[in-house]
Amino acid sequence: MTASELITNNIPALQATDTVRQALDLMEEYRISELPVVDQQKYLGLITEDKAQNADERSAVSTLLHTGSPVKINPVDFFLVPLRVMHQQQIGVLPVVKDDGDLLGVITKNELLHAAANYTAAQVPGGIIILQINPSSFYISEIGRIVESNNARIIHLNTWTDPSTGELMVAIKVNKSDIQDILASFERYEYNVVRYFGENLSEEELRLNYDHLMNYLNI
Repeated sequence: MTASELITNNIPALQATDTVRQALDLMEEYRISELPVVDQQKYLGLITEDKAQNADERSAVSTLLHTGSPVKINPVDFFLVPLRVMHQQQIGVLPVVKDDGDLLGVITKNELLHAAANYTAAQVPGGIIILQINPSSFYISEIGRIVESNNARIIHLNTWTDPSTGELMVAIKVNKSDIQDILASFERYEYNVVRYFGENLSEEELRLNYDHLMNYLNI
């Protein structure tokens, strides 16, 4: 899934000559805190609501733009790139810009969260098991075999390193919610199960997967 596939077309762009008052009105109308600024179709930068509220409402929005390279992403970037940029910059709107400088559109936080939910299989029923493993003992094939021996399959796997221990944390999403037999198998093979979620995952599962994805992106 690339950035171009996540573009929303219902967020307008500001022209460089538009006023700060016009920008604030549009932000209120669309319930967003940032808007891209263009000169014709060429992308100039992103202005924020905080900066606009502290400016002269009659001045042009171009006067609020930062010098240097504006925040943006390429249309062919995999969706993890805009997710990382949006998380690091703490913005809710991210411009997608072609190599020639033309603004294609923007990605909103809602679109990215929806993509992240699909990526982590958060909307698919199932259970989550989190293992703590010495990095030298991590074998995906063995973990997969243990899961499959209990008539289940892995539908998502994510790893990150615990900075306090150096141990590898492995979050496994399987395709069934009753995971007691899988847990018993991991314990029998002396895996350290540090946490698990079975029935009624929904909101907690999405939060957990999102947190793990953010940990991965910050490495």
